Amino acid sequence: MILPHGYDGAGPEHSSCHIERFLQNSSSSETVPDGDDVNWYIVNPTTPAQYFHVLRQQMIRNFRKPVIVVGPKVLLRHPAATSTLLDMAPGTHFLPVIGDLDVNPDNVKKVIFVSGKHYYTLVGERKARGITDTAIIRLESLCPFPTLQINAELMKYKKAKKFVWSQEEHRNMGAWFFVHPRFENLCSTKLEYAGRDVSGVPASGVAQVHKAEAQALINQTFAL
Repeated sequence: MILPHGYDGAGPEHSSCHIERFLQNSSSSETVPDGDDVNWYIVNPTTPAQYFHVLRQQMIRNFRKPVIVVGPKVLLRHPAATSTLLDMAPGTHFLPVIGDLDVNPDNVKKVIFVSGKHYYTLVGERKARGITDTAIIRLESLCPFPTLQINAELMKYKKAKKFVWSQEEHRNMGAWFFVHPRFENLCSTKLEYAGRDVSGVPASGVAQVHKAEAQALINQTFAL
């Protein structure tokens, strides 16, 4: 199932595939690392290669599980969301977590975790602000929760003191409620939240309000 999702300033129901509903109905554990025995897979790929590997993986496995693919339409034309043929060459595979190769781990004091197209906004903002001590790590898989891969990334940043989860969705939506306890219980990491406040609708539907909310969550992400 491929579902459009992305806060692009459009109407409320156009902005969200309600990923939180799929996460709530997963059999993922908050206290025990997930395996292939979860009831379904929920992924949020950010590159063409990742999308290719999700589909390929689904076909060559010797078992069948439903796969929920969060597919923001804006990534179809985003200039930074590209892959090379080498990213899809023999020996390559889907990456549940994509680390940050643009920073020196020895200089990193803060690590931002994100899932989906919001990553590109954060990377662009980091570059515009000239920030060099902040790493941005992508969770491409939400269920199964990639405990081992996250812990491997965390090991790189010995000097990091702050860990942030940044999302476009409101606090009671998106992946925050899902990742928060798992980071604490499985990764021994306490996350701070950066994103929209609690709301009864996925998006305001008013362009000016949307723009103000988007800028506020970016400022919050880098100010924490």
